Amino acid sequence: MKNIVYTLLLLMALLGVSCDKNDETSAVKALSITSVWPGSAPAGTIVIINGKHFSGIREENQVKFNGAAAVVIEANASQLQVVTPANGTTGVISIAVGQQQATGPVFNYTLPPVEYIVSTLAGNGTGGSVEGSGTAAQFKNPEGVAVDAQGNIIVVDRGNNRIRKISGTNVSAIAGVDAGGFKDGAAATALFKLPWRSVADAAGNIYVADRDNHRIRKIAADGTVSTVAGTGTAGFADGPVATAKFNQPLDVVVDPAGNLYVADNLNHRIRKISIDGTVSTIAGDGTAAFADGTGTAARFKNPSGLEIDKDGNLWIADRLNYRIRKITPAGVVTTIAGDGTTGYIDGVANAARFADPYGITLDKDGNIVIADLSNNKIRLIAGGQVSTIAGTSSGFSDGPGSAAQFNQPTDVCMDAAGNIYVADLGNHRIRKIVKK
Repeated sequence: MKNIVYTLLLLMALLGVSCDKNDETSAVKALSITSVWPGSAPAGTIVIINGKHFSGIREENQVKFNGAAAVVIEANASQLQVVTPANGTTGVISIAVGQQQATGPVFNYTLPPVEYIVSTLAGNGTGGSVEGSGTAAQFKNPEGVAVDAQGNIIVVDRGNNRIRKISGTNVSAIAGVDAGGFKDGAAATALFKLPWRSVADAAGNIYVADRDNHRIRKIAADGTVSTVAGTGTAGFADGPVATAKFNQPLDVVVDPAGNLYVADNLNHRIRKISIDGTVSTIAGDGTAAFADGTGTAARFKNPSGLEIDKDGNLWIADRLNYRIRKITPAGVVTTIAGDGTTGYIDGVANAARFADPYGITLDKDGNIVIADLSNNKIRLIAGGQVSTIAGTSSGFSDGPGSAAQFNQPTDVCMDAAGNIYVADLGNHRIRKIVKK
């Protein structure tokens, strides 16, 4: 009897040990993802997934990027090499091996690289005031660029207090002299004081944000310069154009009806000059801060760049909030890109970083191009992703966008063919960027 009891106890002990070992084996063999490299890339990129207890047979590892199946090209127990699927989107990576499943980090889809070529359209790098063709011409800290209806590039030559034009490669004068001041009248004798940006309407009129005169000026097609709005005294006042006040207006755009919109830098507001001669505030309450919202419930911090699209939406380079913002015709303000921290990060729009986004324009498809001042780069926002078109470190170099250099690019504009023009302030040049 004792032998029988002893035998039963021994069998129970052995079964217990066996169960413990099975439990341990099950725990050890749990499928897991420990790291993914790279963490962001375009479709068609080989991604390395490290982890535990993958299958050494490629087909037994079912890998998905936000639900889209990926092709596994190499596999062992601790590492998989997979190709990001063409139909994948930003989201978590998941792996299934048999009945086991594991979830990894979020993988960010980025735009496929497009090669751009940067060249010098005009200016030779020496600060000066010389008309001429291409690199024979000279600018002094060109601040703004715009395209008129004929495809000419309008240059706001800040350091020379002049408005100039590039037709083809030939640089000529539009208005202003090489001295700061205030004077309306004939183009050849009119005075500006650190003019910043401009826009041209369909009729050939040019509107100028005359920063240190705190005015919006107009250069008519016949060359006559006049004041549209602003008293010349820095301040804030809505109302009739004759008494309205601005505080360093930096940019201006025009809609098809002739209404003007102004990025009012030190008032931290976006203003409107209606065709009836009234100045009003579209958004912002004058507080240098950040807030999305409607109208004056929204807040900006030194809005520096402005653009308008065919639907009447305004797009703002909100410089010291390090964000790109949008205002609908109803006055609703939202954030399009940037996490509010200065820096340089490409990728998903709301996690991207800018360093003083300064100038802004749109292409025919609604993609946004940014002059990222302190990063010395030209950035693109398309499909919810931010990428870099051109620029590396501060300096001067033409060539492929990935190797080109800018020195404080302040503004961008685009012609009908999709070519990008850059006011390269520190290099005293106007640069051109084309897709290869």
